[in-house]
Amino acid sequence: MTPEIKRRIEQIQNENVPDGYKKLNISNYIVPADWSEIHMDKLFKRLTRKNTVKNTNVLTISAQHGLINQQDFFNKTVASEDKSNYFLLQKGDFAYNKSYSTGYPFGAVKVLEKYESGIVSPLYICFEKTKKNKCSDYYLHYFEGGFANREIRAFAQEGARNHGLLNIATEDFFNMSLVCPPLPEQQKISKILFAQDKVIAFKQKLLQEKKQQKKYLMRKLLSADGTSFMLNGVMINKSEWKKEKLKNLCEMSSGSTPKRDNHENFSGNISWLTSGELKHKYVFDTLEKISEQAVSFSNLRIYEKGTVVIAIYGLEAAGIRGTCSILSTKTTISQACMAFTNFKKISNEFFYYWYLFNGQIIGIKYAQGTKQQNLSVDLIGNLMLPIPFLPEQQVIAKVLSAADKEIELLQKSIEQEKQKKKALMQLLLTGIVRVKIYEC
Repeated sequence: MTPEIKRRIEQIQNENVPDGYKKLNISNYIVPADWSEIHMDKLFKRLTRKNTVKNTNVLTISAQHGLINQQDFFNKTVASEDKSNYFLLQKGDFAYNKSYSTGYPFGAVKVLEKYESGIVSPLYICFEKTKKNKCSDYYLHYFEGGFANREIRAFAQEGARNHGLLNIATEDFFNMSLVCPPLPEQQKISKILFAQDKVIAFKQKLLQEKKQQKKYLMRKLLSADGTSFMLNGVMINKSEWKKEKLKNLCEMSSGSTPKRDNHENFSGNISWLTSGELKHKYVFDTLEKISEQAVSFSNLRIYEKGTVVIAIYGLEAAGIRGTCSILSTKTTISQACMAFTNFKKISNEFFYYWYLFNGQIIGIKYAQGTKQQNLSVDLIGNLMLPIPFLPEQQVIAKVLSAADKEIELLQKSIEQEKQKKKALMQLLLTGIVRVKIYEC
């Protein structure tokens, strides 16, 4: 970043107008002097096209996937049976979901890209571009970057009867003002941001392929199918794998809830692990800390680094069945988790991967008097585990760990590319950095 751009950013942050810039009436935006403002209804018009053709492609707005089929996103359809009142969208049409969510405090605008047509809830505000709008792609990024949020915030309130749904009048939505750069600049900015989108999409596709490769590896290496093969110089001979109950191979224990009193002192705070945090192979020391002044630790067990932890409660509702982690720091665990320590004959890493492979197919029970899906201690303890020879366990864990590392590095790279796009939007959509327009 050049010194000139840094200085310009500092000026704008201090609400000073740099040379060659001006302050717009809309939300006090500071933009280049040759940019203007325009009403939403000049660029977009409302769509109220009803579903008279009985379209069954029910769509929902996802932060990551845009307008996507509900069945694909939720694994179920949450639409009403009578869909004649739903709005029918064609490819290229826009929809605004007034529900606020993480990353979208004032709702989300998305364009229909994945399908030729689809239907959305009448709670959505739907619209299409007008003839005056020569670069609707620019405004797709504008909405995605949250640059309309100041305007929306000015007239939006949370509905008293609809927690999480912003109370926004359609008339107000189409009356808000938007920043309008010259058309060539809109087109160049849109082209740059779409190029970054392609980089992100490519890496996300590669990530899915890596995850599929890992699934294949787990199936090949962990299923007790009696096959034999060489793996990195080690013979994997599954026909010689013996099976034994898990309760004979390690110590199992479930977590508990700390007592809320002041009857015991504890030297320093301690991490508190819940089932929802079992998202990665290793759980790092970034967990919630329980204050020593707030609780008694007399009923808690502190688990050491290397302990394997799985989720046992609320598996269906939380979407965490089959999740599993290895502690990389000393911590306590909640009653929704089960810990495995003091392994015999098998390593903690081998068990970790075996459970990841089998966790989704292990039977469940319902908690008494509820519809909550749980895993019981007896059920887990009586699981029959294959026991490869130690060199086999080590090489299997090493290969799968390498696959994990590839996935982890790719996930970090994707996050970096997303942060790069956010930075680009912040610089380009505000005009802090001007793009060069070449004329032939």
